[in-house]
Amino acid sequence: MMRRFEILKQLDEDTRNKVRAILGDPEGNAIARLTKLRGKLPKGKAEVLDALLNSHFLGKAVKKSAPFPKNPPFADTLQIRNNVSLPEILEVIDRSATAHYQRLTEVGEALHQIDAYYAENNLTACRDRIIEAINTNGWSHAVLRRAVLIRERLPQDAEDELIEEIVQKANLKAAAVISLVHTYARDQSYLTIKRSVLNLPDRGAINRYSRTLSRLSVQPFAKDGEDLAVYLSEVEKCSLIDAVILAKFNSHLFAIDDYPTISQVAGRLGRLDLFPRLLATYDAEASESEYNFYKQSSTWLEYEPIRQYRILLDNYYDSSREDVGDLPGALASQLRNWVGDTQLHNVVGKQQFTKHQFRELAALELSGTATRSAIFNYWLHQSEGQIGFEKDDLLTLMGVTRDLARTVPIKATRTAAKLATDKLVRLILLLLLGKRSKNELDSFHLRKLLEETALGFHGGSLVALVKSYENTHPYVAEYIYDIATEDFIAKLTRLAPHRADIPEIRASLHEWMAGFTNDEYYLQRARTVRIDHQLNRVRNEIDDHRIYVDPSRFSSWIEDEMMLELNGALTASGSGKKGVSVSCDEAVLLLVMSQCYNAFCSNSVFGIASYIGRRIRHGTFHGHLYSSVINSIEKNSKFSPLFRLPQFSAKWKIWKDGYNRAIEEIIRERLHVHSKSKPLGLLLPEVYGPAKQEILAAAVKSISNNFIDTKSVSGIDQIITDYCWRLAELDLAAIAKYLRAQQSAIKNLQYIEDEVLATVPQQEHKFADAFYRELELHIDRKLASMFGWFKRPSIVAPKASVALLFAATVAEVKDTIPDFNPRADDSRGGEIELVGNVYHLVYDSLAVVVANAAKHGDRTRPLRTHFEVITGKPKKLILEISSAIPPERSPEDVAADIERRKMADFQDANLYQGKSGISKLLLLAHTRDDFWLEQYSVVGDEVKVRLAYALEH
Repeated sequence: MMRRFEILKQLDEDTRNKVRAILGDPEGNAIARLTKLRGKLPKGKAEVLDALLNSHFLGKAVKKSAPFPKNPPFADTLQIRNNVSLPEILEVIDRSATAHYQRLTEVGEALHQIDAYYAENNLTACRDRIIEAINTNGWSHAVLRRAVLIRERLPQDAEDELIEEIVQKANLKAAAVISLVHTYARDQSYLTIKRSVLNLPDRGAINRYSRTLSRLSVQPFAKDGEDLAVYLSEVEKCSLIDAVILAKFNSHLFAIDDYPTISQVAGRLGRLDLFPRLLATYDAEASESEYNFYKQSSTWLEYEPIRQYRILLDNYYDSSREDVGDLPGALASQLRNWVGDTQLHNVVGKQQFTKHQFRELAALELSGTATRSAIFNYWLHQSEGQIGFEKDDLLTLMGVTRDLARTVPIKATRTAAKLATDKLVRLILLLLLGKRSKNELDSFHLRKLLEETALGFHGGSLVALVKSYENTHPYVAEYIYDIATEDFIAKLTRLAPHRADIPEIRASLHEWMAGFTNDEYYLQRARTVRIDHQLNRVRNEIDDHRIYVDPSRFSSWIEDEMMLELNGALTASGSGKKGVSVSCDEAVLLLVMSQCYNAFCSNSVFGIASYIGRRIRHGTFHGHLYSSVINSIEKNSKFSPLFRLPQFSAKWKIWKDGYNRAIEEIIRERLHVHSKSKPLGLLLPEVYGPAKQEILAAAVKSISNNFIDTKSVSGIDQIITDYCWRLAELDLAAIAKYLRAQQSAIKNLQYIEDEVLATVPQQEHKFADAFYRELELHIDRKLASMFGWFKRPSIVAPKASVALLFAATVAEVKDTIPDFNPRADDSRGGEIELVGNVYHLVYDSLAVVVANAAKHGDRTRPLRTHFEVITGKPKKLILEISSAIPPERSPEDVAADIERRKMADFQDANLYQGKSGISKLLLLAHTRDDFWLEQYSVVGDEVKVRLAYALEH
């Protein structure tokens, strides 16, 4: 084995000195400083640092584990790594258990008393016993789990200060603690939290402990003996009782009787007579009770029924992997006994469908959805998809399961779909695959079946198909709504043959969902889609952008990698009151946004870099700028006389080679994300100037406001995606700017003029002049079109200039008033770009003003407009629109009419049409704190309207 100083010598002198300073400082935060240092090191050096940290002796920064820790042991510290086999670590734990047998017995008895009080719903006594247990025999993850459970089971708006103090003292910033809090939370998705925990970034020795400890609440089963050895080695550092409980839970991987003290202590933990009473604390009549029980069941890992229950759920209700792995023989046998030969009609029936003897658990399973979902996936996996489904039973089952689109085994479901003879059964299975599988063939089969069904039975309407399932099979309708994004609809060429059909179908689906759920949020989404379509009508353009980021994959990445940090930042600060977030940890949110943007740019699967690589570097850029230009020139018969000249051809070849090298250099070095391997890369996700800092600040504010309003992290992935695009626009603009700056160097027209054309005889000069002009024009046109590649696609999020929004509202009004054709004679400020919520607000308010001008103004005279941004706090956008009063009306009468409208009640303005324009603006100003109707009055012979909007950045 390499000695410590030999490992240290592999680092450069500066890094060695930093490592020595960190490890030699007994007071400083070694973990935080090492994490920061490791993040700056290349992969090879980071591995050297890991090897150093894993060596046997680290100096004063090392912390030795205690079997009964007096202080919370849940944060990362530098601890000696036990590279031992499973028998060796079990022997260590057994010897320690023998030495501390009496205290272990006391801890076990304390856990039992806490559970007994909990079963009686005596949460005060339960809390007091937890505090006593900590004071007497120290901290453990087992005790922490019970404290967090009590915290969660308190009434929604209640708080127990002593429980809150325990959880806060445990350190809510520690991954092991915050992951536990969110695993047990009522309103959290268990699958999302589980994926987040299992995808915590691996920083080697720096966070190996916290990653392992976090896993206890979501994946207590070890994969095999080797994995259990590592698992126990880390958990033993938390407390001795935690190591014993984990060993008992995984006793199928070793002979527990070979370790007598572990066996003896484990046998006294988790008494079966108490288990039914613990289950009784969950309401068996409530449909969410089983789901909450499963999320919180890791509280009682020492109870054998919990272990047996989780064999099925942990392995078959899981989105953290694509397919179920092989279970150890002992677990597989126990699972078969637990599930038995249950058939589909049993699972959808009213009697117990599992084969265990715990009546209270069976009642929870009957009222819930988690076990039914796991059994469905179990059948599919065990049969490899070669299983028949009775249509009626399957349809019933779909209504009493959850998250199947995230958990079904992909290969088995694909096989089952192929074998299905009933089209509705096949449709359901393909819909389940739609989100889970990344295989384009699965998506193709789903699209084909949807098109056949819609064309055959619903007049070619996807919306009519969805509505047909609304009453009989609502979950099928919801699945179709979820899967039918604009990207998906764009591929339904038989149902959406024209580009304009795509937004209309999606908007109609949003409207259906609004009625189905009675949620106006979906009406806003429909409005967004239709506004985008209206703008595209005005643009009269087809977007063919080369830059794209797959939103669903990016959202999945956020769920996997960032949700734990987001949850921590949004719930672990402020007053600490349960369910309330007075403030948010802006530093953490800034870090999360930065990491998200880095992945948004750099990720090789869904990021901008991926699309630049696939769509631009690998052929398109070279083909567009080189091949198409050269082929067009060389194949033009007009220039044949020139290419027959040997000297011209020789010089032309030299220019072509230089032109090709310039393009290749851009492709090879510039069209990349900046990194140590690509230092000239033009995408700079880690560089934050003032403009980016402003966008980051707006992102943090938007995330915080959303959480304060909703008390949920739902939808935050969409906010992050939107702001990542705003950041990307700045980086993408740099690429276009660079290409513009390189135009002269790329074209090298001086060489063409001095060398290539100099070889042309006098009598051929007319061809030479035409050749020069044609070549320059071709290259300029190609570059001009390529500048448009490096921008945000309009389909991603609402974005437009004020002038374009104004033109779109005019076009919308002209649909009903065809002779309205205003010629705005002053469009100053029209190129101001708007993104986000203000985009909709401007469109809606402008639509009212423009419609009023069309109905009541002089249509023979132009509108006068003035748009500007006023800096300050708040930053404001000002829109002024003036329309002429018709000659048949006097300004005094119009002014009086306007004042009457302004004095009228505006609360029901949206419920009627006709003479409601001013009332709608007043209602909008009343309900929005970012919009002001500053003026609506007669000035001279015009009606002048002044609208103001608060801008984020």
